[in-house]
Amino acid sequence: MTAGRCRVSAVAALVLVASGCAKPAPQPVQAPVRDRVVLAADPETGEVGRVTVTTPGGQVELAERGASTTVTSGGAPTPPSPMSDADIQQLFGAALAVQPPAARRFELYFETGGDTLTADSKAQVPDVLAAVKSRVAPEVSVIGHTDTTGAAEANVALGLRRATLIRDLLLQAGLDASLVDVASHGESNLLVQTPDNTAEARNRRVEVTVR
Repeated sequence: MTAGRCRVSAVAALVLVASGCAKPAPQPVQAPVRDRVVLAADPETGEVGRVTVTTPGGQVELAERGASTTVTSGGAPTPPSPMSDADIQQLFGAALAVQPPAARRFELYFETGGDTLTADSKAQVPDVLAAVKSRVAPEVSVIGHTDTTGAAEANVALGLRRATLIRDLLLQAGLDASLVDVASHGESNLLVQTPDNTAEARNRRVEVTVR
């Protein structure tokens, strides 16, 4: 019995020694993480804003189209440097290619007091339809507006009639009704600020956004 217990103890000791003497597997050396930040123009408006890149090591502001900085983990952003359109395309082309196209926005105007489009806006309707058809899976927002003539409650209803008119044109062109969102702001969202009971052609409108 004693010998048996000794053999078990010896085996256990050998296991413990082997565990204690084994060297840990070498860990791979990881390169520091580097990120490139580039300021691009708004795809819808073409405007360029500003962005401040901040890390625990410092901060830098990008204020010009194509301005870039490199951020390394644990360090401060590098000073801004210009990046050409070709370089931007080479580095970010794959990501840019999968972005949805920029939204298209249209403003269609109406004659006073009703839901009749002006002649110029009637001529613009084919452009709206073409923009919708150019999307694989379009989403369309149609919002009706009025000027401040008449009662506010009546203008909400008038704005909705105007928006519905444009919605129906889109449906006639083959757009699924479930893809069109219709709303009315009445006189509550004026393009041109005016006093009450003021006729203003630019406020009698429907805004169409195609995404």
